Amino acid sequence: MTDARQPFAVALGMFDGMHIGHRQVIDQTVKLAKERGWASAVYTFENHPRSVFAQAPAPLMTSARRRQAMLKRGVDVVDMVRFDRAMAALEPREFLTMLCARYDVRAVVVGSDYTYGHLGKGTVETLRRDAPDYGFEVHEVPFVMLAGEKVSSTRIRSALDSGNTALAREMLGESLYDEPRDYQPSPRAR
Repeated sequence: MTDARQPFAVALGMFDGMHIGHRQVIDQTVKLAKERGWASAVYTFENHPRSVFAQAPAPLMTSARRRQAMLKRGVDVVDMVRFDRAMAALEPREFLTMLCARYDVRAVVVGSDYTYGHLGKGTVETLRRDAPDYGFEVHEVPFVMLAGEKVSSTRIRSALDSGNTALAREMLGESLYDEPRDYQPSPRAR
């Protein structure tokens, strides 16, 4: 078991589907932690944040499969917490305070479109601005593009809903993800 008080590089995000863009964030976190002699962690949510206030998009993977996929990539700790109204109410700095109380955070790794805190008011820009106050570095991983468009869970769902499983598989990547068997298309897509 990893000691939470040792230095950590922490990846932040939902990581639904663990697509090729998500894997770059995870891989950079693991690489950075190894280079610095730290532990690596992923802080993520068990349920989609939208599920608290509205209908969440259909998940591409179960929580158990996401955890398995993250561990397969070499992450030391997968911290999958339940997103609820209390979490949704945290202001961006309150979220960072909570995260730094949970881990000795030395670096945070996020995708370019990462948001956090109440109403998603925290962005990569605010993360960079506040990082010195908390004593960690921020590493931003640029979007992964495919056929001129950003790879995203939303785009994968759209491909699956329209029957374009080849495109979905290309965005999902390696064989562990070759069958998006956890995904259930929305009723209107059927």
